Amino acid sequence: MKKITDLYASFRRLTVPTQIWMMLVLAPANFLTLALVDGPLGFIIPLLSMLGFIPNLGIAWAQNGFSAAMALPHLVFWVPQVLILGAYFAQTPANSSFAHIAYALIFVVNSISLLFDIRETTKWFGGQKSIA
Repeated sequence: MKKITDLYASFRRLTVPTQIWMMLVLAPANFLTLALVDGPLGFIIPLLSMLGFIPNLGIAWAQNGFSAAMALPHLVFWVPQVLILGAYFAQTPANSSFAHIAYALIFVVNSISLLFDIRETTKWFGGQKSIA
């Protein structure tokens, strides 16, 4: 139980805007992709969303908190996801289907996240390996 309370305390030490972003935007948008398994792009978009997320459970657990290392899986899996979605939008006329709107949402959300992830990864490789 101590591990879980430590992880929660680390999460709460993040800035309030970061906590809001993670809980109300980033996580819901990425979990929304699970509804797109049968979408036009098939399983790849949900798979890349989950692969960007799941390793962070292990990173947080191993480090006993949140750190800049958690940006690394995002870069590895969400850069290809955003590129795939960008190609999809370049080839597909805009429409109001659930899949198209959800793809647009994840494209925007993960693109924004990647901007922060680049900064966090640079910090981490620069030696800033502290835990929140």
